[in-house]
Amino acid sequence: MLKFTLASRHMEEGTRERFFYEWSIIHVSLMLTTPSVMQLFKRYVQHFNIADVTDEMLLYPLSPERWESFAEHWVDSYQGVIDSVHNREYVERMQSHRFGSHRFITSVSDFETIYQREGFRSGGVKLIHFLKKHSGLSQCDFNQRLRKVRAPRLLDDICGSGLVRKYVQNTLIDIDPAIFKGSLFEFGSIGLYAGIEEFWFDDLKDVARLRTDAHALDAIRSTEAGLIDAGASISMVVNERVVWDYVTAGELSPSPSILNPNSLEAAIDRQGYQPWELKPRGAKVQ
Repeated sequence: MLKFTLASRHMEEGTRERFFYEWSIIHVSLMLTTPSVMQLFKRYVQHFNIADVTDEMLLYPLSPERWESFAEHWVDSYQGVIDSVHNREYVERMQSHRFGSHRFITSVSDFETIYQREGFRSGGVKLIHFLKKHSGLSQCDFNQRLRKVRAPRLLDDICGSGLVRKYVQNTLIDIDPAIFKGSLFEFGSIGLYAGIEEFWFDDLKDVARLRTDAHALDAIRSTEAGLIDAGASISMVVNERVVWDYVTAGELSPSPSILNPNSLEAAIDRQGYQPWELKPRGAKVQ
């Protein structure tokens, strides 16, 4: 299984509040009523940036773009990524509703859970590191060293101390940027970061402790040499919202009605969608 992830923000002419409303309500409604989306994405997670976080709380600074959202789509395969952005049904229903900036950080990654606290449940405060690899290091070497060098050290000195609830490493896979040609994500920064780290915390104070705790700080800094370009890496601090999940034991979502051929939602989908709300009252819907 792969993760197709996107970091974005509101349009220049819009606001953060409007962006979050449309993304969390309207966009989700469109996804839940589009059969191909519900078949392709096995898990869909939204992340909303926490506005009062500052660089002084972080090991890697916030981005100059001030990214506000991070979307996580789980697919079965590389072909699933291609299908998700070029499927006709998806394009017709999604691309006509533009609610965010055309700029993105776009990644397709393998992922591995390094640590998970007993009784862990998704959601809540989360720190995301977008890691730029050291110049001259291949993606393959970066992936191996992140897992074999950085992961054990962080597991011992950060996860083992009880500071985090969960730690996941995501490593970039090789993709053809042409797969996004003509899609909403055509202008995204594809493959800009070699890896993405995710840390779940109990609260925002614990995020700041990652920088102030001597053992945690040393664990991260000591594993950067020759691996990570710390000056070019960035952070996001977010609240995680799992919209649906069909793969995680203990957190499985009920099957959506749109996939039940006998449901009202499926009947509406079969008859097709038209801009009925724009027609004069009393006019016939063709």
